[in-house]
Amino acid sequence: MIPKFLMSAAVLFTGFACAWFYLRRPAIRPNRATHPFAGERPWRRVGAAICLLLSVMFVAGVYAVDIPDRPVPYAIYWIIMLGLVVWLFALAIRDVKYTRKLIQRWRRDIAEGTDDAPCRSFGAAENKNP
Repeated sequence: MIPKFLMSAAVLFTGFACAWFYLRRPAIRPNRATHPFAGERPWRRVGAAICLLLSVMFVAGVYAVDIPDRPVPYAIYWIIMLGLVVWLFALAIRDVKYTRKLIQRWRRDIAEGTDDAPCRSFGAAENKNP
């Protein structure tokens, strides 16, 4: 009983930590003048909500849904969970692609000298205009 409780607490803590991390502002901050919508990522809020939902559903599924009593709802429940995991993975891939695109754009702007604001995460030394 205690290992099951500890595991459930660890799953809940991990879910909440992932949601908090996913909601944090990214380390890369765009120049608002040249890229006004670059920092807005609405799918991050959806991903955080899915992380929270998955952690709560996992714990509820371990305690509430039993195989011998109800095999069909058990299968449906865990298929829904699998679908949410796939959706979360797709959102993470989208976020990685978007971030890579922004980094490439900012590096190009820095190389061309068109970006006036220093960027915190990379190229701050190269971004000083003489």
